[in-house]
Amino acid sequence: MPLKDKIEGFLEIGRTYDTHEIVINHPDLKPDENGVGHIVFSPRQARNLANLLIKHASYAEAEAKGTHPNAGITGGG
Repeated sequence: MPLKDKIEGFLEIGRTYDTHEIVINHPDLKPDENGVGHIVFSPRQARNLANLLIKHASYAEAEAKGTHPNAGITGGG
């Protein structure tokens, strides 16, 4: 995994040259035979994950500011 970035010292994100996949290493994931815990995504899956993360982060920020249209509304049960 030659290309990588670190997020706050916890997640390490990179991609492979040989299989063209995106890899996330996390210290709390069960290590593989190389002692590394990781999740592997195809490029399409990685883009979908990125879009979902952005969407949920936007909602969370808006709710925290009280500007989300559903802020303060709880579901019935």
